[in-house]
Amino acid sequence: MIDPVFILSTGRTGTQFFENYINHTANNAICKHEPKPSRRFKFLSNLYLNNKVSDNTIINIYNFSRKKLFKEIDDKIYIESSNFLFGCIPALNKYFPNIKIIHIVRHPVTYIESHLNHGFWKGHKKFFAKYIPYWLEDINAEYINDPIFILGARWKYVNELIESYKKTNKYLMIRFEDFFSRNPEISSEELNKIREFIGVPVLDTHENIRWVYNPKNKSKRKNTINEDKKNLILDIYHKECYKYNYIS
Repeated sequence: MIDPVFILSTGRTGTQFFENYINHTANNAICKHEPKPSRRFKFLSNLYLNNKVSDNTIINIYNFSRKKLFKEIDDKIYIESSNFLFGCIPALNKYFPNIKIIHIVRHPVTYIESHLNHGFWKGHKKFFAKYIPYWLEDINAEYINDPIFILGARWKYVNELIESYKKTNKYLMIRFEDFFSRNPEISSEELNKIREFIGVPVLDTHENIRWVYNPKNKSKRKNTINEDKKNLILDIYHKECYKYNYIS
């Protein structure tokens, strides 16, 4: 049976990077970023967390969705990078006995800015967030119509949930800013932590950095949050910021 490695996050954490990086630098592993179909697991995560679907439903839908893909893996380590699966792990643990979790965390302010720059509160995404049940997580945002505070509440909720899996799974937390660091030694060290955790050979600094400086799905917009709201976000989530070493 496959023992998958799941790279989980809030989204907007550079996880698309890992598909090319792992697939071109590790012969004994294969990485897929949000393999189709994946978006359904955003709804399924929230349905499951609200006790609307069973463990077996999650397991059966996941296995059916990945049936063809798993036939092509042979004996390679399977890594799936998908923020949509964040709520499905307790169910999948009952089928896959040795799931590993890599948790990518990004600073709340730049996470919120990046999500807004990718249209979180525009077009169909805004409509879904406001009106479609289980598209958005069951969060208690103080200002439910303010996308900045909705995203802040979501950042806390999703990261706390993923972090809770360290009680049940082999778990590694990496900060987005560290593996995309402009300090090549720091960046390479964090990437090699991920490689060791997955079970693939480490690379030298030069080879790691060659991949880091070509990020995927980078926002072309440069909208930023004003200083007052940045400070308010940091005040609200200061405990979590300390926990992830974002405030010294």
